[in-house]
Amino acid sequence: MTSRRYPRHRHLRGRFTAGALSLVAFAVVLTRPVDASAQAAGILPRAAHLPGSTRAMGLGDAYAMTSGHADAVFYHPALLTGASGMGVEVQRWTQNGSAAALSGAVQWLGGGIGVGLRTLQYGALRPGAAAVPAGQDHLFDSGTEPVSERIATLAYAREVVFGIDVGVAVDLVDERFPTDSINGHGVTMFDLGVARDLGPVTLGVTVHDIGTKPVFDSGMEPSRIEVGVGGYGQEVGPLDIGFAAKLGVDNDEVTWGGGIEVGYWPIQGRTFVARLGLQDVPEGSGASPVTAGFAFWGDDVTVEWAFRPFEGADEGGTHRFGLRWR
Repeated sequence: MTSRRYPRHRHLRGRFTAGALSLVAFAVVLTRPVDASAQAAGILPRAAHLPGSTRAMGLGDAYAMTSGHADAVFYHPALLTGASGMGVEVQRWTQNGSAAALSGAVQWLGGGIGVGLRTLQYGALRPGAAAVPAGQDHLFDSGTEPVSERIATLAYAREVVFGIDVGVAVDLVDERFPTDSINGHGVTMFDLGVARDLGPVTLGVTVHDIGTKPVFDSGMEPSRIEVGVGGYGQEVGPLDIGFAAKLGVDNDEVTWGGGIEVGYWPIQGRTFVARLGLQDVPEGSGASPVTAGFAFWGDDVTVEWAFRPFEGADEGGTHRFGLRWR
């Protein structure tokens, strides 16, 4: 069903067909347990494991599958079919710990093409890649060992058969770490995914970081596998309701997240959206499982904010701000 406030980026493609069943089977295969030795390769780059979307961060870092935004390039490249516009986002942990993301998408050659850039900089407490733990807690530390990452992404997606979209992304990674054998090390990785509309929701499966990793490499195996589902536009009185959810494997750890968003439209073309999410917490982390966010959709411009609390953080947690336009 098309939302009265924020139309879906694609028309619905019919019922649950044999192609959709194949997609679900594919998801089951991809989410099987993976070998821990292979997943050790995915510790760096950290930017690939952090939120890539302000909207997703407010929804437990589960991507809004029907958004039609260019930031799909970071989560599910197959969703670039129908995506458009540009966006810029920043996230902050401390003065020395911050991230930024740029994304853009257009329709081209019978499909969608997207470009993206993610950057991350922070201070590690000591040199050596093994000193960088998973999660985000270490990003609040003001260490003296500078770390910086840049990931440039180019992706393309198009519909192939039975309403199934296929997307591939190429990530060019530059990792600068205070260790001579790693500093300035660059690698190329790939993401591959599929997606399909199933009535009012969209389902997608993506394998991330296929190829050589910059640190602790043990092969070409992907470091992340993620299944996402979501939709927006269910009318409940004067409100529009949406949801997003994810389930995956990240560095040999099962990850999950999800959330709901509620939109209110007092004036044509002016929508206020509140978000609330839940997601997994790494063992030993001071992160809260709860995330929150807010957005204003004004015609072709969107302003967004998301927040995740962290125990002991100076500002109570980490904030992310996004601005995008079509």
